[in-house]
Amino acid sequence: MISLRRWMLFPLLAVLAVLAVLTAGCATPLRGEITTFNEWPADAPRTYRFARSEAQRNSLEHANWENLMRAELARAGFRQSPDPRFEIAFDYRVDRRLSRVTEYQPTIQPYFWWGAFGPHTGFSIAGPFPWWGSAYYPVTTDQIWYDYRLRVHIDDLSTRPPTRVYEGTALTDGYVPQPEEVLPLLARALFTDFPGPSGVTRRVTVPRERVAAGRE
Repeated sequence: MISLRRWMLFPLLAVLAVLAVLTAGCATPLRGEITTFNEWPADAPRTYRFARSEAQRNSLEHANWENLMRAELARAGFRQSPDPRFEIAFDYRVDRRLSRVTEYQPTIQPYFWWGAFGPHTGFSIAGPFPWWGSAYYPVTTDQIWYDYRLRVHIDDLSTRPPTRVYEGTALTDGYVPQPEEVLPLLARALFTDFPGPSGVTRRVTVPRERVAAGRE
């Protein structure tokens, strides 16, 4: 026979199980789409310098993005050099838009009762038998949706004039409002297995992690 104390633990255990499900998605990976075109020279040393447009030249924001890109390029075997083989230009863009989202939340309610040994409290979870009613209820909110795009161009400086040897675009979207966390992951998607197939659009999944400016 189940004791009263063990029976009273059941609602609490159920609440903990629901909370575990809700928090399991906190570290979901970044999912996106990349398109690349390349005529990469075989066995070329991966030395580079950054190219900047007139608007990027005096931009503190772009300088910050360069620090993040530098770390991802190093992961792919690139290194900056005063006499580089390649010149790398990139453009990082974030667009924000308002969207209406409906989510279904589990129905968890506190309850109170008076027993033979005084007052008691606990949780009530609506759902199928032995509970009654729907286990979830809809909640509609306005949320800001972010569209992220990273475009990278690489020119070969060993030819005159320099020759374009790589073009890549990485796209993703979602509710992540920290562009400094998304840029390294988009760059990682482009530079993993670099240069990759040419003229192909691929869906990619990159593990999400915090990346501080200038380091992994």
